[in-house]
Amino acid sequence: MTIQGFEPIQPFRLAREIADRISSMILGGQLECGARLPPERELAIRFSVSRPTVREAVHVLEALGLVEVRPGGGTFVARKPSAISSRPLGALLNQDDKLMLEMAEVRKEFEVRNAELAAKNATDADIQALAEILADMEAETAQGRDRYELDVDFHLIIAEASRNRIRLFITTSLLRAHFDLLRDARMRMIRRERHLLGDFLREHRAVYLAIRERNPDRACQAMLAHLEAVHANYAKLLIEGGVPTSRLQPAESGDRQQDAS
Repeated sequence: MTIQGFEPIQPFRLAREIADRISSMILGGQLECGARLPPERELAIRFSVSRPTVREAVHVLEALGLVEVRPGGGTFVARKPSAISSRPLGALLNQDDKLMLEMAEVRKEFEVRNAELAAKNATDADIQALAEILADMEAETAQGRDRYELDVDFHLIIAEASRNRIRLFITTSLLRAHFDLLRDARMRMIRRERHLLGDFLREHRAVYLAIRERNPDRACQAMLAHLEAVHANYAKLLIEGGVPTSRLQPAESGDRQQDAS
């Protein structure tokens, strides 16, 4: 199958031109999330360039968060493409735990508006997707488990339901930048205070219900309450010494297995 956009281009800034063309195809919806890009050799033929040039273009796309390179499996469009790279921000967060509190402040300002817009613009499919994630959260909580991936997906669907692609891209970048750090911090918080499992579920349910009822004011209030609780819990963890002052260390492998079991 020939996909429009893979035609040869002139040999000028080749890698960047190729990256720009593919990124336009991704952001424009010609290449769907999760789709596998043609192999490196095929792309080189289609663009009439060398394979190293294609490889460099893919590195650019990967740094932008638009594609995921799976060793031995190929290159795939990211499930939630990001408009900006989360790597520099992630590196900063690794160096200074206090930046996590600043991140929480930014999320409060940004994601509360996401929730408000989602309450106005969400489709029935968006609301159904939120309901399904909430059901998975309820099942995990009933078993005494927590899957942070569900939390991230919940927030990304709300960003998508805002019907503002830039908001989705920025939200994706923010969440990707501190995914591992916040997941590990959350595991520590739950081990210390098991009631947080139920608290997290109730907070997400309140956000979902407000969006389902198409109530922007309630959606704002519910999201703000949730993110203020996130901020407070993380601050408490820092104060109590649950996180080293210079870097959040990964949870021990045994702890990961216990929480995932």
